[in-house]
Amino acid sequence: MCYEGALEKLRARGLKVNPERFLAEFDRMSRIGWVEGYGMNRLALSENHVAIRMDLMEQLKALGAKVKVDEAGNIIAELGEQGEAIAVGSHLDSVPGGGRFDGAYGVIAGLEVLRTIKESNVRLRHRLVLIDFNNEEGSRWSPPLLGSGLSCGVYTRDFVYSRVDRNGVRFEDALRNTGFMGSPENNISCNPPRFYVELHIEQGPELYSKGYDIGIPQGIVGIRVVELAFRGSQDHASSPLWARRDALTGLVIVKNKLEEYALERVDKLRVTIGRVNVEPNVANVVPGEVRFTVDIRSYDPNIIDETVKYIVENGEDVARRRGLDFEHRDLWYIERTLFDTQVVKTIEEACEEFEFKCLKTWSWAGHDAQNMARVSRTGMIFIPSVNGRSHSKDEYSGDEDLVKGLLTLLNVILALDSS
Repeated sequence: MCYEGALEKLRARGLKVNPERFLAEFDRMSRIGWVEGYGMNRLALSENHVAIRMDLMEQLKALGAKVKVDEAGNIIAELGEQGEAIAVGSHLDSVPGGGRFDGAYGVIAGLEVLRTIKESNVRLRHRLVLIDFNNEEGSRWSPPLLGSGLSCGVYTRDFVYSRVDRNGVRFEDALRNTGFMGSPENNISCNPPRFYVELHIEQGPELYSKGYDIGIPQGIVGIRVVELAFRGSQDHASSPLWARRDALTGLVIVKNKLEEYALERVDKLRVTIGRVNVEPNVANVVPGEVRFTVDIRSYDPNIIDETVKYIVENGEDVARRRGLDFEHRDLWYIERTLFDTQVVKTIEEACEEFEFKCLKTWSWAGHDAQNMARVSRTGMIFIPSVNGRSHSKDEYSGDEDLVKGLLTLLNVILALDSS
């Protein structure tokens, strides 16, 4: 294994690191809610999500950790009684049909860090905190990052509690019915940690394709989602093409132009048309209306603005040429997050000490770390995703990469504790 040198260095410092136990525990816990042939079925506050969270809390209590729940339903566990806190964490909820690694890896690795520190009798200057954030994915209640958003003061309680899922279940009612209605005095904003470090799979192909062990995000890109609509005339499929006002044509032209535009800026921009509603959506009817979203991501706010302008100009042009009506609106915008330079440097130094090949990069996906960065000095650690796959049953990271990430996280915690 390529992490033996790192393992020896940690053990020489008195750390009772047990990679085999961690891998076995990760395999066991991450299969809660797993459905063969489909993927993960662990929506926020669903039966499977509650099951894995109860499992986590039982193990934390067995370690002697003080376990609390805040008003967003986040689980917050503390080891130690004095000093400022260093927190690690991620989330255990999943997207429908997702993989076993996204989110769960960071929480289970955090559990192993607490266990290793406790068993090794390491006296830290800081309290050590593990956080399992609720509804990170936003697959059941939108928008994403609701748990960290409420706990860190980004969203109000009224806003978060009023969110309703597709079955009409309010977030507040689900908290109460599952037993995860916690106290506002436990909110992170009331007692923020000094540092927060989140370990995660990359959810992209860069580390894997280029042969890096660890990715060190400088921050999280900005995300802006816009909704566009074309309206034409609903018509029979027998109508000749020249006589149609086909709304779907507007989508096709905009999509093709947008892909060409993004490919020319591939290192700076990501665009996704992810939701499309076509009316009336019948095989023998020319669509009278199409409404769709465009997800725009970049670490440069100017590029996001330029892309929106490009999309709107092309939409207006298509509408004029095709005799369509066109409208657009912003749905939401999350600004770029920059991570703390000291934490980023500490992660880089931890990798260098272990001779892990690391790459400074950006996170193109949103994470709870962006909300934590508002209240704490924050950084992230990435490990490779095989072929960059994520939010899929085919999501996978190898055991060696899982352990390298764990050892890096442990080394970073120890280094931050001495700072």
